[in-house]
Amino acid sequence: MRVLLANDASKHSQAAAEYLLAMPFRRPIDLDIVSAVTPPSSIDPGAEGITEDLSDFLNEEKEIAKARVEKTAAKLCGPVHSIRTHVPIGQPASEVLAAAEQCDVDLVVLGAVGHSALDRVLLGSVSDYVATHGETTALVVRPRRDSEIPPKLERIVIALSGSEEDQRMVDWLKQFQLHSSIEVHLVRVLRLDTFYRQDIRRKASKFWQNYVDHAQAQILTLETQFQSIGLTTETHLVEAEHVGDALIDYAETHGCDLIVTGDSDSGILTRVFIGSTSRYVLRHARCSVLIVRDKEDRARDPIASEDQRAAVGASVSG
Repeated sequence: MRVLLANDASKHSQAAAEYLLAMPFRRPIDLDIVSAVTPPSSIDPGAEGITEDLSDFLNEEKEIAKARVEKTAAKLCGPVHSIRTHVPIGQPASEVLAAAEQCDVDLVVLGAVGHSALDRVLLGSVSDYVATHGETTALVVRPRRDSEIPPKLERIVIALSGSEEDQRMVDWLKQFQLHSSIEVHLVRVLRLDTFYRQDIRRKASKFWQNYVDHAQAQILTLETQFQSIGLTTETHLVEAEHVGDALIDYAETHGCDLIVTGDSDSGILTRVFIGSTSRYVLRHARCSVLIVRDKEDRARDPIASEDQRAAVGASVSG
């Protein structure tokens, strides 16, 4: 597996590196570490000597970033087969995405900003942008509230949807040598549409019961796969009006460390007009979030992506 670790001077970035170090990879990984140097946002091109001054500033910042990246690389030498470092100049979010594409990575690891309402708005910076717009699987690491201790991996929530992505998430986790003490919670949220009290009619109908039975059967099939490799599992069907809220409430109630979610609703139209469950969970969860994607599947459908971009552009310009 090739992994890209986003690195800066923040404590959140340090937590992400420590979390990566503790991840139970079955085999040593190939690691790329990227730390972008951001140029000053406002420059007067008419100012005398600004080019030389800016060059000195960027060179100094690059040396600091290189030293930090090399220090991080030295700490991660244990579970790592090879390490490459990158110190580009540009906006961090764009440079992380560019590095992920150029290095053809399987996983991007970033630190989250924090827990408060303001932090979640600011999450719309690097980690939010990369996790939302990237083409590959992304892990956003969030330390526990008011704790300097890196988050542990003891209880995992897998957010099931009944789609093919459920199996993809299970297969993704099988790449790790998870300890038998780790609890895997398979959770499927069945959304109740309360418009005109349809929830009452649905629950009273044969259709709803068949829906519930089918969802339960799917969960049990996936649970068997985890039990076959010696992991402790729990399965839950949750009926709720909002899928994202229900997942977050479940993770908090059960003290879970990681929420694993797919990204089937991550198209451009969805991001702009509706928002996705994965993004909602990313912004509001108090624990780390792993968004599992199939970059090869995305690459096979470039025409659909172009059509979505065109639709978004037309709506914005209109």
